[in-house]
Amino acid sequence: MKFSPSFQVDPCEPWVEQHNHEVREVWAAFKADQPTRVPVVFTGARTIYLEENRIDYRTYYENPDEMLRLQLEWQRRALELPFGDTILAEAPETWSVNVDFHPVASASCFGCPVVFRPDAVPAHECAHLSREQCRDMPMPDLFASGLLPRQREFQDRIDQLCDNGLSFLGKPVKRSKPNLPSTGGGTFSTALDIRGPEIMADMYEDPKFAHAFLERIAEWHIALHRAWCGSDGMPYEMDKPDGGDSSISDHGIDMLSPQIYDEFLASLIIKLCHKYGKRPSTSLHHCGRGTHLFPLMQKRFGLTAIDALTWPLNDVGRVRREIGHEVWIKAVISDSILCTTPAAIRQAARDFFTAEVKGRGRLSLWVPGEVTGISAENYSALYAAVREYGRY
Repeated sequence: MKFSPSFQVDPCEPWVEQHNHEVREVWAAFKADQPTRVPVVFTGARTIYLEENRIDYRTYYENPDEMLRLQLEWQRRALELPFGDTILAEAPETWSVNVDFHPVASASCFGCPVVFRPDAVPAHECAHLSREQCRDMPMPDLFASGLLPRQREFQDRIDQLCDNGLSFLGKPVKRSKPNLPSTGGGTFSTALDIRGPEIMADMYEDPKFAHAFLERIAEWHIALHRAWCGSDGMPYEMDKPDGGDSSISDHGIDMLSPQIYDEFLASLIIKLCHKYGKRPSTSLHHCGRGTHLFPLMQKRFGLTAIDALTWPLNDVGRVRREIGHEVWIKAVISDSILCTTPAAIRQAARDFFTAEVKGRGRLSLWVPGEVTGISAENYSALYAAVREYGRY
């Protein structure tokens, strides 16, 4: 494999030293719960690198050497981009790589066709199984279904390369362990993958089926992660006597009322926690529009952190009012704004950073950059606006 021989920015350049000094101060203040401004995490280097080199995701998904190479190269690229609160041109002590079939690994196990798109990460189509098919189907094999054989093949190849002393920019490369197949979201999102939106009609027309089906999916997710932890020689978090929260993250729950969410999903999470002697996680990843469920989640689970709260799809100020200023929020500026102009981005940031949204300081910004076509000028405009309007 051919790798870049060095960073494309010089850590001794005055602008790099100044940037890194500011970033260190911003993160130190944030972690001390005494922020000076809102920090911003930029993760779009993957998309930028693929665009710059005209590489598509099909190549990434079909070749383990290329998956490994691209992960290392876009980690390098992330340490060169001057927008975002990242220390530039400093390699980590160890580069971490993994087998990455996000977000379609588990959906593929249920026969959902994977769709490669030119302008975004891969997606998948719904299987649209009938209620009877869902009742009768065996749950997928934990190693032999969908993309899972390829997951094993890629893991073995990456391990071989790493065990043979692979290094990048002078630092060793290791595969992250455990390397769990992506479930793409959660229990309800997988139900949507298999059954489609009809699962919501099932909740009214045949609640007994809906309860049983959702529980089968949740137990399969647990079994899948337990099996792949074991294959990496590591204990599964939920099996540890003193560790392992039960995830509350999910996608598609935007479409559920608080009553239905509580009856079918919150109650299932609590049931599984009792079964396995665990507690619900207090950290929620949710990049949809399900904020109407947050007060219930706060009551049921005691939220302490919300990740990927997209604005302006969601009223972040209202979320602050409803669940309080003690909760840590990682917000996202929508790609629809990032695809506009620098002037529009600047105005959007100004509108976003109200005193209510910034609160007492437990706010950070995340810029996923998962769609193509966003210019470096626009990313730079957002970073400049955060540095100006995100101050306390």
